[in-house]
Amino acid sequence: MLLDTLIGKAYRWAQKKSLWVLHFNTGGCNGCDIEIFDLLTPRYDVERLGILAEASPRHADVLLCTGPVTQQARDGLWQIYTQMPSPKWVVAVGSCSNTGGIFAESDTVLGG
Repeated sequence: MLLDTLIGKAYRWAQKKSLWVLHFNTGGCNGCDIEIFDLLTPRYDVERLGILAEASPRHADVLLCTGPVTQQARDGLWQIYTQMPSPKWVVAVGSCSNTGGIFAESDTVLGG
């Protein structure tokens, strides 16, 4: 009985404090993109926990970045970041976003 009420409270809290997520691929191999999109499928269904995919940066709370930051994507990424309202969070998904991955030594990659 106690466990049911704790789970119910956590579920209701997650629905009230929902995170709206904006996904941005900066030029990677799409391996991490598949994992992010898999979260939105009925198997994992993160929407029941209140996490929603959002297309507009003006409504998003979290910016999910995948792939290494390239020179071509730098300005677009910064523009999206500045359009997001505060408080905002940025989450780098995968090794390419964090360190540049196998593309780190490339001339067009700025790094993770």
